[in-house]
Amino acid sequence: MTTPHHPTDFLQDLRTRSAAEGGVFWINDDLLAVFEPDAARRVSAANWQGLLMSDRFVDIVRRRGSTQVPWSRVRAEWRTQLHSLATAEHHTGLITRMERIIDARLGDDVDLVLLAQDVAVRALLPIALSGLTAGETASVVQDLDQQLMRLIDRSPGSGPGWHRLRFAAVQFRTGLVVRRVLRERAAGLRARERDLADPFVDLLPELGMDRAVDVVTAVLTAIGGPPGAAAASVLYELARRPEWARRLTVELAGADPDEFRAAPVKAAPVTHRFVKEVLRMWSPPLLLMRRARTSFDLGGTTLEEGRGYVLSPHMIHRDHRFWYAADVFDPDRFLPGAPHGPLGRGCYVPFGWAPKKCIGADIGTVQLIALCHLMCTRYRLVVPAAEHVTMAYRFAPVPQKFHGELTLR
Repeated sequence: MTTPHHPTDFLQDLRTRSAAEGGVFWINDDLLAVFEPDAARRVSAANWQGLLMSDRFVDIVRRRGSTQVPWSRVRAEWRTQLHSLATAEHHTGLITRMERIIDARLGDDVDLVLLAQDVAVRALLPIALSGLTAGETASVVQDLDQQLMRLIDRSPGSGPGWHRLRFAAVQFRTGLVVRRVLRERAAGLRARERDLADPFVDLLPELGMDRAVDVVTAVLTAIGGPPGAAAASVLYELARRPEWARRLTVELAGADPDEFRAAPVKAAPVTHRFVKEVLRMWSPPLLLMRRARTSFDLGGTTLEEGRGYVLSPHMIHRDHRFWYAADVFDPDRFLPGAPHGPLGRGCYVPFGWAPKKCIGADIGTVQLIALCHLMCTRYRLVVPAAEHVTMAYRFAPVPQKFHGELTLR
């Protein structure tokens, strides 16, 4: 367990070495830290260049090549679909789902980390994969929940063999759900939906079912961890910073409902700065480990093909070379021209680096602003001794023993 501004010894050692060695250094013989913003951007872009999907399983078995499909094409389909969902109607649907989830969890001893995860997964699920039956939804949510529990050390999934078998069985059921949905949509037995799975129904002949399932489960995995961790961090900062909760309440209570639903970022700029600062301070995940697909020359260091490297928005966001008072929570650093803002655009990367930046960055930001809106206008959150709640560093920063009373205003 750690205090909010004192990371684990391992992370503190990485921060110290990064500052001393310019952000690029060998952690061990086979793992290079790339914590300098420009180097991280270049390595990420180069390693993504030309990345292809794996061959179809049937073609691997038959020892033949599949039709090559670049991941950039998959991302283009996702981006097009997400753009069509950036409407007041869909924002309203997202907020309504969040309200229903929170309304069902009101009480005087609410585990706020689990609430945040529940809100993130269940509210975002229809955007990833909609039109599910109650049983199908339960299977998918169970899979996503157990993945998160392993990440935040609340699950015995890595323990006795029967736990691992149960974990694998739940994942297998989710794959069957995705496969059934895609197959039935393609056959006209299930309605087509405006979600991130639907574009790949038309691409089934080219992708094959196994690769299409991989695409959809990748989206499901993406909504099962980082969004919930970010939502928990938003609740953590709202509970610990009453002065900012008051500022947000004034802005959000006075926001025009139609304008907010149409464009939350524009309608609530103070809240947007608050969310951006939460993501700067507590970016999930902490470390991203990759394997080099080609060799990179990083000035005084060469990363050879096949060797591992680590990227970390968290390390860049907490680097005093790029941020003044990097460990101080101050959303106003994102005001235009603020002297304590980022040194450059590449210093703020909560959703990763282009061209592999998280496709859900915009909808994720909207959801976090909507969560602030609900907590400041619809609900009242009271966390006893909030100043003593601590952050532990797991796959992401995770508040510890974070319980509170949640009631309607």
